[in-house]
Amino acid sequence: MWELMTGRRPFWDHDHDTDLIIKICDGFRPPIVTNAPEGYVELMQRCWHSDPNKRPTATELRKKIVIMKNNEPEYYCDGITKIVKSPDIGPVKSINPGAIYKSRSLSEMIKSAESTRSLESIDSEISNNKFEDNLTINDNDYLTKEIELDIDNDTSFGDSKDDDYVTEEINFDI
Repeated sequence: MWELMTGRRPFWDHDHDTDLIIKICDGFRPPIVTNAPEGYVELMQRCWHSDPNKRPTATELRKKIVIMKNNEPEYYCDGITKIVKSPDIGPVKSINPGAIYKSRSLSEMIKSAESTRSLESIDSEISNNKFEDNLTINDNDYLTKEIELDIDNDTSFGDSKDDDYVTEEINFDI
């Protein structure tokens, strides 16, 4: 639906790699063009729902589009196409070498994306545990206890000569 609305392939300006797969799984979508028929954008966004059971069926899509056509005849007047000038619509002038539009198996890329997400969640969990440990340690850092010491300054343990420090300069040749 997005490609029909804009005349562009989705994610034409992004490299088609595991990072893009992860972003899409996390909810990343192409930008919405504002000059679409009323209800079209909402219908398209429903098609993007992460839960396939909450996406509209093909029959429901057809019905909704027929209703839109009947409600906004200025967009669909007798086969005449109304051309809207917009920088967001139309063919792309530049080529992105990282965007791959050919049939290929995505199994390896999906496995790589899944392992990357798994590692990220493990790293996040470890970081959270470290943070919680640091909180505990930091709490302990601020615990103080006053200790009273009874120190005798009795000098009967030795002569005053022993209390003096002896210093001597030592020369090294390097």
